[in-house]
Amino acid sequence: MADVFVEHLIQQRPTGKILMKKAMLVVAAMVAAMLPSIISMVCLMFGANVNLLSLTPLTLVGSGWGLIILFRRLNLEYEYIVTNGEMDVDKIMGRNLRKRLLTVDCRTFDILAPYKEEYRNEYSSQTIANRIDVSSHPEAPGRWFAIFNAKDGLRTLLVFEPSERMLDAFKIFIRGKIKQ
Repeated sequence: MADVFVEHLIQQRPTGKILMKKAMLVVAAMVAAMLPSIISMVCLMFGANVNLLSLTPLTLVGSGWGLIILFRRLNLEYEYIVTNGEMDVDKIMGRNLRKRLLTVDCRTFDILAPYKEEYRNEYSSQTIANRIDVSSHPEAPGRWFAIFNAKDGLRTLLVFEPSERMLDAFKIFIRGKIKQ
């Protein structure tokens, strides 16, 4: 049998939660940039002669730089890699910081099926202890799910968006467990 290698990269679309985090970061950066001015005014109100206004440009640059870095970290991509029946899932933040989320042998999948209403009993089971959603958006049309026992023994649900090539690769290793 020839080696199987398939990779697929998807970009996460912003949800309301992510947009709220970005708004909170903007507010926090504005407060941090104005902090020396605020401290100086409060000190003057109480009669202390503390002038931190010279630090304002430094805090403005620092909070702007921090805001850019944190915004980039909220831009997520997920990469799925199937190599000879083993699937790796990586989270990529800001296009440069990579973190391995999961490595699983697809032969341990109990089921691989489209994330549709007809399979609700499987993916909403009470026996699932760990849920991992690495899809582009909770409402994305091409979502699939896999249920398996992870290495730590926990029953795990993985929600992802495989490509057609990836589904064909899965068929080589787990033909009977794939539902259409």
